[in-house]
Formats: sequence, structure tokens, C-alpha cells
Amino acid sequence: MTPRDEIVALHQRLYQRQRRLLAQSVHGAGAGLRAYEATYLSRVRSFARVIPYDEVVRQLGEADVAYVGDYHTLKQAQRSFMKLARRLVEQGRPLVLALEFVQGKAQRHLDAWLAGRIDEETFLSRIGYRRHQIFDVWPNFKPIFDLAREHQLRIVAIDRSRADLGSRDIYAAKRIAAARAENSAATILVLIGQLHCAPSHLPRAVARVLAARGLPPARPLVVYQNAEPIYWDLSRRGLEHEVEAVEIRPGELNLVNTPPTVAQQSYLDWVDADLDDESLEAEAASKHFKEMARLVAGYLDLDLANALDEVQVFTAGDLSFLEGLAARGDFSARELALIRRQILARESYFIPRARAAYLANLSLNHAAEEAAHFVRHVVSGGQDEPRGLVDGFYTRALEEAYAFFGSKIVNPRRKCAHEEDFARLARGRRKTEQAIARAVLQHKRLEHGQRARGLTTLYQGAGADLFHGVTHALGYILGEKLYYAMLGGLVNKAAVRKLFLDPLEESGDALRTYFELTSKLSEVRVPKRA
Repeated sequence: MTPRDEIVALHQRLYQRQRRLLAQSVHGAGAGLRAYEATYLSRVRSFARVIPYDEVVRQLGEADVAYVGDYHTLKQAQRSFMKLARRLVEQGRPLVLALEFVQGKAQRHLDAWLAGRIDEETFLSRIGYRRHQIFDVWPNFKPIFDLAREHQLRIVAIDRSRADLGSRDIYAAKRIAAARAENSAATILVLIGQLHCAPSHLPRAVARVLAARGLPPARPLVVYQNAEPIYWDLSRRGLEHEVEAVEIRPGELNLVNTPPTVAQQSYLDWVDADLDDESLEAEAASKHFKEMARLVAGYLDLDLANALDEVQVFTAGDLSFLEGLAARGDFSARELALIRRQILARESYFIPRARAAYLANLSLNHAAEEAAHFVRHVVSGGQDEPRGLVDGFYTRALEEAYAFFGSKIVNPRRKCAHEEDFARLARGRRKTEQAIARAVLQHKRLEHGQRARGLTTLYQGAGADLFHGVTHALGYILGEKLYYAMLGGLVNKAAVRKLFLDPLEESGDALRTYFELTSKLSEVRVPKRA
């Protein structure tokens, strides 16, 4: 099997296992739900053609009502919806948002918050957020609401609790039809659970309500997100990394931004973690971290021996480990301050000397990246900090590269910023981001064989924020290229395994390894995504 085939097989095994866990978590689902889901699945078995992301935006602009599928626990699903909404706003298209997030009966409170008459806490209280939302997803949805306030967009609340799926479709359809009657020139962009988006569900209900009220028919568009059969179809064709969207048939599209295993895990995290019980959250985080470590180590044929028995995993709900680190006596005040800074910035962190991992949240990317740091530390012998400043710089860049590579094994759709992104950040107004971006660009000039300025200062006199920001960025870029180099056959899995095992213990090892890798991978193409 090729490395890519192995990753696909790994994900399929993980998918089947997590599917069984999901089935257990919704045990007792009735025949009505199963039939409703079967109708949706019958629509997403395959696709007609691959399309660019801009084609999705173009078709959205021509639709009267667009139904975007939501996976409630997956942050990327809400971010993707917001990106579509922002693109339509930028085009000057009149836009109304219709969200399942709010109960229709709470519309007046939603209007009051959008108008600035009540604050956020009052708004969440009055819409019964804690009572009606199974998942604590407000942080994921808030950017959508902020976009609406910024551009004075109307939001229509379309949810109805304690109703069967068909009744909820009819209720939402009436709310959408009323919004259509009020503003027939606008595109109504709907975000609702994916199953509702099947044409015979909510779209048909809207068409019937419009007809019953004597209103003109609305041109519909369905935009599913990450339909599982389509993802596996793409993977069989070797296209899962390249494709952003497909057309299933006229009027039905599918965005591809997250592997099925990542979407599943986002739900399982909520099942495992009781947000009101810190001990359960820590237990879920530890289990999650160790599973990711086994997955990365297993893929690269690396032996962790009994190391997983010794690692400790902490979360934002338990910061007692900071006291433990201070009491050890082998962490300097500067090192402890750096760890605190990472935590305050809500960044996950692996602390090699303590064999401890801090996860800022239960994100699969966070867990996989820190687990890869852990795997690298264990199999390379857990060397102490490099002696020289230059060695320290390139050692950290390589550690970040290997960790990002490991996270790509778990989430192949994960992406990072590259040179064009840093060129944009270098022109921004945030001083720290600007300084990091400029230093990254100077270093890339050096890698391209061009004259670069200020690197001596970067090695010797950079503050912690600049040092870590630049090594983090350079490492991510290198790690992503290493991943695609392996998929493309430029680097084999044995060579990657050797990199993980290399302790970089001699002076100059890290510097030499970094530049050998960047030279070898300079022509590797990373798929471009919008």
C-alpha cells in the first residue's frame, strides 16, 4: 500500500469504530428518524462533477433560498456558512440569514440583540439557550451573529423545540416563506441540520407554503457539507485533498472541508465531556490524546513502549499542574512564565520535561498535534534543550513540523498559512503579527537562496513571542509540505520515521536537517483551498 492508501485505510477503520460509538449514543432512535435520514442518504451517494469554490458562491448568488447543511458540533460547519455569507455580502447581494440556532418564538429577543438594545448575556438568557441547546455552540455561532450586526443583516429564527422532524420542517418553512414575502429581492441563506436539507424535506415544505400563500416559487439551492459517501468516493479517486466542492446534480452541491472522522469526533467529544464536570472533561481529553498518540505512532511504526502510562493530560478546567511544575524546582521562572503565556493565549502545549500535555480544548487538531509532539519526544529519546541559539531555533521549527505532519495524518484537510498569507499579514496593523510575518518572509527568502535581513537578531535577540511565532509558522509550512511529499512519493514513510527518531543531539544537526528538508521539498505543491 502507498502511504496515502494507508492513511485512507486508517481513516476508514477509525470511521467505522466511531460510527458504532455514535450509534450507541443515539440508541433508541425511532423509525421516523431512520427513514428521514435514509431519504437524505439517497441524495448523496455520488456526485456528477468537481467544481471550484467560486462556482458555489456564483450559484448561491443566483438562488432565492439556499439551504446549507449544519453539523452542530463541528465548528468548521459554522465557519463555512459564515464564509459563504461574507462572500455574498462582499458582492453586494441582499441577504437574509435563517438560523436553526434560535427558536422562532424568541424572534423579538433576537431582533433586540441585533439592534443593540440588550447585551449578549441577556440575549442568551431570553432565548433559552441553556435550556434548548444540547451543545454549547454559541462560541461557534457568535461570529455569524457578529457579521449580521456589522452589515445590518436580518436574521430569522426558524427552530421549534419538542416537535418531530416533519413538523419542524413545516414550521421553519413558514418562517422562511414570511421572510421571502417581506424581501423577495434577497437571498435567504439557511443554516439547518444537514438532514433537513434534502429536497423532499425543508425545501419541499418551503415550496408548498409559498404556493399555498400565492407567492412566486423560489429558486432553491442545497449546499450539503461533508456528506460522508461523497468524501469516501473522492478518497477512492485520490481527490480528497484537492477538492473543495462537487455538484451532485443541478441544485445540489456539497462542500468538502472536513473528513468524516473529524466531524464524528466533534460529536463524540460532546458525548464524552460533561461541560459542568471538570473531571469528566479531563478524562475525555486524556483518552482522546492517547488515542491520537497511538494512531500517529502506529502509522509510522514507532514503539511507545509504556510511555502512555506516564503522560498526564490537563485541560483548561484544571490548571493545578502549574503548581506542580513550580514545585518540581527544575523549571525556571522564565519557563513557567512562557507556559502561562501559552495557556492564556488558549494554545495547547506539550511539556516534554514533565511528560505533560495541556489541551486548551477538545479539538481534534489540538489533540493530534500535541500527541505527535509526545510521540516525537518519546521515540527520539527525550533530549534536553539545544545548547546553542541557532540550534534552538531550528530544533523548535522541526518539532513543530513533525507535530503538524502528525496532525495531518489524523485530519488530512487541516491547513496552515503559507507565504502569500504572511505577505498579507505583514501589511496588517497588529504589530506582533506583522513582525512575525515579516520575519517568516525574510527566512523564506533565505531558503530560496536570496539575501535576507535580520536573521541574526531573530536567532539571538528575539523576544519569546517572535521566536515562537516564527518557528511555529516555519514548522507548520514544512510539516504540511512533508505530508504532501510523502503522499506524492517524494519522501517515503521510512524517511519520515527516521526524522521522528533523530534526536538532533549534535551541534548543527537541526540547522542542517531543516535546510536539507526545505531544499528537497521546495517544489512540493500544497493544494490551494479558498
